Amino acid sequence: MSIKRSIRSLIPLCVTLPLVLSGCGEASLTDSSGGDNTGGSKIELNVMVMSEAGGDQTEQQVWEETVRSYREKRPDVEIRLQLQNFGGVEQHRAWVTTQLIGGTAPDIFTTRYIWDQEDLKKGLLTDLTPYYTKKQPHLGDKAWSDIFPKALLQRLIGDNQTYASVPTSVDSVRVLYNKNLFDKAGITKPPQTWNEFLAAQEKLKAIGVTPFGFPNTKPGDYSYSWSVRILTEELIAGQYEQLDTNKSGFIEINEYVKAVDEGTVDITKPPYKDVFPIIKHWSQYWPKGYNGIDFASSSDMFLRGEVAMVMRTSGQSKSLFESKARGFEMAAFPLPYLTKENHPQALGKLMEIGGVPAGNLAIPKSIKPEKLDAAIDFMAYITSAKIQGNHAEKLYRTPATTTAELPDHLKGFAFVGDPMKLNIYGGEVDKNVTENNQKLGQLYLEGSIPLETYVGDLKKVMQAGVQQKKEENKWNAQNHYGIK
Repeated sequence: MSIKRSIRSLIPLCVTLPLVLSGCGEASLTDSSGGDNTGGSKIELNVMVMSEAGGDQTEQQVWEETVRSYREKRPDVEIRLQLQNFGGVEQHRAWVTTQLIGGTAPDIFTTRYIWDQEDLKKGLLTDLTPYYTKKQPHLGDKAWSDIFPKALLQRLIGDNQTYASVPTSVDSVRVLYNKNLFDKAGITKPPQTWNEFLAAQEKLKAIGVTPFGFPNTKPGDYSYSWSVRILTEELIAGQYEQLDTNKSGFIEINEYVKAVDEGTVDITKPPYKDVFPIIKHWSQYWPKGYNGIDFASSSDMFLRGEVAMVMRTSGQSKSLFESKARGFEMAAFPLPYLTKENHPQALGKLMEIGGVPAGNLAIPKSIKPEKLDAAIDFMAYITSAKIQGNHAEKLYRTPATTTAELPDHLKGFAFVGDPMKLNIYGGEVDKNVTENNQKLGQLYLEGSIPLETYVGDLKKVMQAGVQQKKEENKWNAQNHYGIK
């Protein structure tokens, strides 16, 4: 993969910040923080941070500020920072894989928690498990296990109780809407139930507006995966007690494997299969050719007022909130929930996809031993209350920790529903299921395959993934799938 790099040389006595910014030209930076650079050799850390959008000057500035403030605390550490935008999940994964296998990965880099355990098992990442319980000065003498919510820790921990990365934010998904168009259509308040949601879209359609900008070219367009995952949980919440055999409050990977292996979870049967017709019925309110509309295009359509709503995480909302092209008032609400009117097994309340670890930082196994402690220290600094709060305020990133406050502009992204517990279509469970769900879903939505083919083929992918996990972990019915 070709990566454009623009190297910015700083004046002497300053931190060097080589920044990779897609679409950006050369720029020089000046660090006026001062400090002694002559007292002994420095530890140099190469750090790659993934940016949400190429050329975002605010993101560049905030990360530069973060590095400078860290330098004041640790003048013995020199951070060489890359800010890099990949343009999609597939491109990011290709970069991570190439760098790790080639032994050229930075000392710290942004990965995704749906890949980190896989790379750890391959011996490509540093096992961070011992550091999760180690107290860190930047964390107020607390450990990551103390400041990350329990639900977040459960999502991060691997099959063998290991941690492979550290999240710097969490994703919460919301519907962003054009308040001007809602007013014009006579919609006086955001819908809460699914039927209210459909009724609102009928009103928007009646005034000649496409109600929902739904990109669906690939898994990295997110909307299809988010919708399937949220609505599925609303129909299967009644099974949580049966599935959570160790009563931890979360359906863990081995419990998922047990449920699929024993047929308790069978997506070819109700209520699992019933989600897809609900979404297909909803698709009448999406733009024509939605399978050919990508994430960026849907943002442009929203800013031009061609569609009234889109789905975004808090971090993804930043470009829309701050866009000069937006000539309307915008706000956020959760994806409306299903009721008994939509399905007899509907929970009748909101299920949250929020709390998903994001901006995860990892350390390659190839890091030089003398750099490891400094790398851990910098990662702890990024998760400190001060930096988490600053990134929430300026970058619209919902804090990953319990120690930082949520700024006013992210109040609409605060968690208000029940947390999802199974999330069978999430990439952290099986990325092959996530990818095939979207690809088969495309065919189903456009009428190329019937529902039975869709769920049947997807079930085979799911069962293959479960079989692989059983073999890797030596799980079976006799040892209760490793459930304690």
